[in-house]
Amino acid sequence: MVTVTSDFFGRSTSEPFFVKNLENIQGDERDVIFISLGYGRTKEGFISMSFGPLNSDGGERRLNVLISRAKLRCEVFSSITGDDIDLSRSKGRGVAALKMFLSFAQTGQLGIATESGRAADSIFEEQVASRLTALGYDIKGQIGTAGFFVDLAVVDPEKPGRFLLGIECDGAQYHASRSARDRDRLRQNVLEAHGWVLHRIWSTDWFLRPIEETEKVARAIEAAKAHWREVDEIAAASLSAAPAVPVKVMPAQEERASFIAADAAGTKSAVPRYEEAKLSVRRQVDPHETSIGEMMKHVVRLVSIEGPIHETEIVARIRSAWGLARAGARIRDAVQAAIKAANGSGYIAGGPFYVVPGQTVIVRDRSEVDSNTLRRPENLPPEEVKSAIDQVVEENYGAEQDQLVQAVARLFGFASTSAQLREVVENALADLLGSGRLRIDGRLVTRPQPEAASI
Repeated sequence: MVTVTSDFFGRSTSEPFFVKNLENIQGDERDVIFISLGYGRTKEGFISMSFGPLNSDGGERRLNVLISRAKLRCEVFSSITGDDIDLSRSKGRGVAALKMFLSFAQTGQLGIATESGRAADSIFEEQVASRLTALGYDIKGQIGTAGFFVDLAVVDPEKPGRFLLGIECDGAQYHASRSARDRDRLRQNVLEAHGWVLHRIWSTDWFLRPIEETEKVARAIEAAKAHWREVDEIAAASLSAAPAVPVKVMPAQEERASFIAADAAGTKSAVPRYEEAKLSVRRQVDPHETSIGEMMKHVVRLVSIEGPIHETEIVARIRSAWGLARAGARIRDAVQAAIKAANGSGYIAGGPFYVVPGQTVIVRDRSEVDSNTLRRPENLPPEEVKSAIDQVVEENYGAEQDQLVQAVARLFGFASTSAQLREVVENALADLLGSGRLRIDGRLVTRPQPEAASI
C-alpha cells in the first residue's frame, strides 16, 4: 500500500504538488514528473490508436513540453509499451513521438524502426517477401533504424508495432558498403544494438535452394517469437516483483546528492562487455542425437569463453544454436550429460555455475547481450557478483549498502534494480561480510584495515 502525508500536498512549500493534464502542463517544473498514460487494451485485447491531443497537429510539441518539465527524471506508468503502438494505423507525429518515448523509457535506447517507403533493392528481396507473405507472415520492406535499413522485417502479430525478425539480403546496400567490416560487422552491430533480431539470406543459397532457405527463415521466425516471449515475460516479472513501499519524499538537494553519489559509484570504472560464444553446430543432426563427444566440445567452448556460466544458460544457448524455440527433456538430458562428462574429465569445473579450471572471474557488462536469459538475476554467477562488490568498494573507498547495490547493478548493465537483483547482490554481500573480506564501518561497507605488524 502506498502512503503519503497530507503535508506533501500542502500549498505552503515552494514547489507544491500538482496534478495536470497534457494540455495545461506548461510553465511548471519539478525534480520528478510522474506520467500516467490513460490508454490501454480493451477486454478483447484491442488497442485504439487514438491518443487524444497527440493525434492532432503539434501533438509532438505537447509531449515535449510534458517531458521537459522534469529536472531530474520522469517516472512512467503505463499498461502498454512502445511495441503496442502501430504507426501504420496512425500517422500523427505526436503518436510517433509517444512510441519513441515509451520505447526509450523501457529500453534506454533512442530511435525506432519505421517504414521508409523505399522500393526493394532487388528482385531477390521481392521473391523472399512474396514467399513469406504466401506463408501468412506480414512482411514490410526497407525499414529504417539509426540511418541503416533492414531489407525485410516480419511484423509481430501480437504487437503490430514491433518487428519479430529483420531479414538481411545481400542486395544493393550490402554491395555498396566500402569494406567487409562495414558489411558484416558494423551494420549488424548497430542494428542489434537497437533491438533487432537478424537473419541473413545469401542470394546464391536462395536461388539454388529456395525451399530449404524458406524453411530456415520460418525456423528463425519461430525462434524470434520465443525470444520476444522471453523478453515480455522478463519485463512482466520485473514489474510484478516490485514490492509496494511507502513513498518517501526527499528534499530536492538531498535527492540530487543521492543521485550523484549513486551515479559516481556506478560509472567510475568501465567493465568489459560480455562476450557471447558463437557455436557452429551440425543442424542436420538433432541435439539429442549428437554424439556426447561433439556435445562436450560445444559445452567446453561455451564455458571457456563465458565462464562462469549457469547450466540452464548452457542448455538455452545450445538450443538456440540449433534454431529451436524450446528445449525439451531429451535436449536438456543430452546437454546435461555432456556437462557431467566434461566436468568428470576435468575440462570444466563447478556447478551449477561452470568455469574452465584456472579461469579468472571478471565483472562483465550485460547491457548488450543477445541472450535475454543472461540478464536474469538468478543467472549472475555469485563469484562475479562478489567481484563487482569488491570493485565498487575498492574504487570508492567504501559505499553505503543501498548505493552499493545500485552501483553493482550498473556494472552489470542493468538500468534498474529489481527485487530479485537486489536479493542476489545482498546475498553475495552477506557472504563477503561473513567471511571477513568486507566489514561494516558505521554506514559504509569497507575493506578491513590490515593489522599493523608488531615490532
